[in-house]
Amino acid sequence: MIGPRPLYRAAALVIAMMAASAALASSAMTRSEACAIIDNRGVNPLSGIWRIGGDGATVAILPVAASSTRFDIYLIDSPDMSVIPGNKIGSAVSTGETGTFDAEMISGQGFTEKRMRYIMTLGQDGRLSFRSYKKGKKISLWRFIPYLFRFSVRNVDTRPESVDGAIKIYPDCQPSGPTLL
Repeated sequence: MIGPRPLYRAAALVIAMMAASAALASSAMTRSEACAIIDNRGVNPLSGIWRIGGDGATVAILPVAASSTRFDIYLIDSPDMSVIPGNKIGSAVSTGETGTFDAEMISGQGFTEKRMRYIMTLGQDGRLSFRSYKKGKKISLWRFIPYLFRFSVRNVDTRPESVDGAIKIYPDCQPSGPTLL
């Protein structure tokens, strides 16, 4: 028979998990809230609402209140139905190079969650480009089998690095005056 203490602990754990999920569900970011934060925290070239070119997802990159070099990334809208809109999906920090940011974003949710790292570069034309990179250690245990795996199989990817990017849709970065051709 199970004593009363383990049951109380299990009940407390379930209640705490339900409260945490309710708190996360209520803090979803909307487009209007993101626009209000962008308008109130001043002009920054990175902060805004961006449309990612590949899949058409819309993200809001918002400055953190107490810092001028840190940004939070929220998913506003996505064609992928497995991701809940309004959730924080990443963060970015300024680097030593002007217009370059180090970002970490999460793709998927739950058991399929995968963290990916990017270098985001803000171009002269106002577009944001992403270059992915990996950080950590990698060990190939296949190399310990002496003659069977002497030649390794490697993946080849010839896709250019800087074709993934985003276009700013709020605040509008179009020139206010006429454009001379």
